[in-house]
Amino acid sequence: MELDPPLIELADSHAVAIYVDGGFKGSGFVLAPKLVVTCAHVVERAADEVLVWTSGSADRTGTVIARHPPRRGGDGYYDSPDIALVRLHEPLDRQGVWLAEEPPQAGTVVLARGFSRFTAEPDVQRDSLSLTVRGPAGSLLGVKDDRIEAGLSGALVLDTMTGRVCGMVKASRERKEVQGGWIVPAHVIAEHAAAAGGGARHRPGTAWFDLASRRAELHARLFGADRHPARVAAPRRDRPPSWWLQTRNEVVPFIARPELDDLLDWCLRPDDRGMRLVTAPGGSGKTRLAMRLCQVLHEKGWIAGFLPGDPHETSPRISEAVDAGYQVLVVVDYAETRTDPNKSLLTALEQEEPGMVRVLLLARSGGPWWTSLKNRDVVDGDPVRLSPLGERTGPGPVLSAAWQAFHAAIIGGPASAPPAGPGADGPDDVLSLHALALDEVLARRDGVRVGSGDPLGRVLGREQQYWTDLARGHQPALPTQDASVRRVLLLPALFSAVSAEQAEAALGRLETLPEHALASAAELLHRLYPHPGLYWAPLQPDRLAELLLSQVIDDSESADASVGLLTSVLADCTFEQAEQAMTVLDRTRVALHRRGSHEPANWLMETIGTLIRTRPLDFLPAAAGVLSPGTPGWDVLQEVLESADYFDVLLPLHQRVARTRRNSEVVHEILGALMLRYKRSFSSRIWSPKGRETAAQLLQAVREIGDLFEARGEPDHAWWHARTAVAFAAKLARADPDAYRPVHADCLDVLGYRLVVLDRRRPALRVARRAAKARRTLARRDPAHRPLLVQALTRLGTVSATAGKPDSALRVTEEAAEVALDLAREDEHGWSGLVVAVYNNYGLLLSGADRQAEAAEAAKVLASALAVADSQHLTPAERDALEPYRLTVARLLAQESVTDYRLMPTTAVYPGETDDDLR
Repeated sequence: MELDPPLIELADSHAVAIYVDGGFKGSGFVLAPKLVVTCAHVVERAADEVLVWTSGSADRTGTVIARHPPRRGGDGYYDSPDIALVRLHEPLDRQGVWLAEEPPQAGTVVLARGFSRFTAEPDVQRDSLSLTVRGPAGSLLGVKDDRIEAGLSGALVLDTMTGRVCGMVKASRERKEVQGGWIVPAHVIAEHAAAAGGGARHRPGTAWFDLASRRAELHARLFGADRHPARVAAPRRDRPPSWWLQTRNEVVPFIARPELDDLLDWCLRPDDRGMRLVTAPGGSGKTRLAMRLCQVLHEKGWIAGFLPGDPHETSPRISEAVDAGYQVLVVVDYAETRTDPNKSLLTALEQEEPGMVRVLLLARSGGPWWTSLKNRDVVDGDPVRLSPLGERTGPGPVLSAAWQAFHAAIIGGPASAPPAGPGADGPDDVLSLHALALDEVLARRDGVRVGSGDPLGRVLGREQQYWTDLARGHQPALPTQDASVRRVLLLPALFSAVSAEQAEAALGRLETLPEHALASAAELLHRLYPHPGLYWAPLQPDRLAELLLSQVIDDSESADASVGLLTSVLADCTFEQAEQAMTVLDRTRVALHRRGSHEPANWLMETIGTLIRTRPLDFLPAAAGVLSPGTPGWDVLQEVLESADYFDVLLPLHQRVARTRRNSEVVHEILGALMLRYKRSFSSRIWSPKGRETAAQLLQAVREIGDLFEARGEPDHAWWHARTAVAFAAKLARADPDAYRPVHADCLDVLGYRLVVLDRRRPALRVARRAAKARRTLARRDPAHRPLLVQALTRLGTVSATAGKPDSALRVTEEAAEVALDLAREDEHGWSGLVVAVYNNYGLLLSGADRQAEAAEAAKVLASALAVADSQHLTPAERDALEPYRLTVARLLAQESVTDYRLMPTTAVYPGETDDDLR
């Protein structure tokens, strides 16, 4: 890899020049603050005392405490390993280099960093080499391709593949040509440094570890470059009022709360309870608490941050970070609307070692989405419920901290006494107290009287005034009337615009701006709410956006006006923007209901229903993510699903949800329930030649929904969908055998597996026979189908044995074993897992038939396949899964008679898609 400049700079800061009796002798580098290594021949004539020079630090004197070997040998070169250690009298402000544990491979490019007199400038200067490793040369490593000049002996050598110090320059190979030479490997240096009690420890969070493992890059790949826990936006006094209240800007210092200690303890425990939920009403400090947790863990060497908007690559990137040696915290905000990422993160937790990954969910409350998660083994099912900070300490400390922070940032100079707190019946949540302090500071800055009423409402009024001040005198003229300004600001409250064109179109539908002013208004919103990847960012905090929406609804004065306005401005929302808008709409509806404003709340419910009915492909998945069963909106959602045409609406809806993976669990559950109504008969149009593509899409939908029910622990529904898939696939296979016979065989495999789960052995046996027959036909025509044939035969053997037919089981399993061995001969590593599963069953069946000698031979094959599997990169869970097979080997080699066919796996041979590489 190409080394980052900061890593090279760090290496240079550890390189030193060695002087003896005032003369330059060579290079060296820092192993620990008081320990330097160089070549023994560099300090061969030193009377113990040497001078060490490095950039950015004062000279240090030191004592040579060891030379290995103590004296030069008989020939011209100092004997290997040619290492000397220098103990400094005063420490350097350097941690020490990170020594590699393995030598670089032949062909690796390495960089040497040290000092010499052979540069374009006079006297001793920093110098470098680019070398290529030739390979071992005795106990050293041979290098070529650059001139090793005098003075570079003792220079550190960086491995460009790992970013670690892989050795030390010893000498040139040819004194006359000065071409190539040798380096002392790092592990040899480490052995001698350890004997001297030296050598730095490097772990996540230390400079060299983080640079060499590209911590910043790993963090950016997981969470985005602009969401680093140590990076905060610099305050400017001309920001809009809402900016000062946004959590991510961290204007007000974090106030300690016991939940932080609880969550920190949870993160640092080495157990497998890797997912937790934090709940609290909006504005209580959930996001700020999670941000502080990320910051603390970042300081401890973790990679921690908030899940980005597009989380598709999160799981592999978590594994990438863990493989680099880091522990990872992923925070999921608005977790109640992100059911698919939650599920994929569960899978990531189950695959990694306990304690390496933590997932923190933030939501205003639990609900069905949390119920489906909390009983999993890797989930801590007890949510952390935040109480308002003001409730525990009184509002004083929170209000005072906010007052001082806002005063210092907005006005400057010492702050006077903070404002009086809210009364006994006033708000005590963090956001309201911050809003109270901010309103007081802004009033003092502007020299106006502080208003009355809800402090958050007063800040919203100042947000509107901020727009008015910018718009006044603007050419072309922009709206300044309160109701018109609220409508303009409603757009960023509902969704994040992606382009100027979309922004202008939405502004045009407000009917408050002339056409010639649309571009100017869009540009002003763009300046007010900047975002690096969007045209404008959403208006935050969330409760401010919800309050603004409620005011716009009040302005409308009728259901028709409200519904018309909102459906109009959301007319060209994307699928992702629909999620944002639906969340704001429903949360505002709930807030209005709670404060007794039932009529405007009902108008919002009517808006939600209209959006679902008129644009189901965009708004139905979003509604499924925020609405709860039993609410009026849920009834609308079900009504739309029950009345929608399957092929025109429901099938495209399934495809969109499957592609975007947003709220698919809820939507698939609803679609699955709908499919139960259709039973086996769908419109005959799908079986016509023109409709075959639709039939294939329908088949895929049926299979995916069946998998969903399987994952949810609903085996009856999963079985029904598997049976339906077999029927569809059989029809397609008759119409187009080449394309769909493999799909039909795969569907038979799945149906047989699901019948086994339901303990319906006789029908499972019939289906397994059909699957094996289909796989034999396919394998005869194309050898690429042999792995799936092995799996089908293995399942048939297992089902036959457990159905009381061990002789039949042995015959088909013997057939599977022969094919599996043929595959292993072609690719031992690729098919070792398949051989393990087959020979486990084959050996057990032979033992049950009292053929112990043959069973012992099968055990030897099984043991060999296990050894091959062990040599591959396996997760801890995968390695643990091999233990039952090791037990089988031991029992068969001991010639026990085993007739417990429950030891024969079935799930291990459950295939996914027919085109998957089963290795």
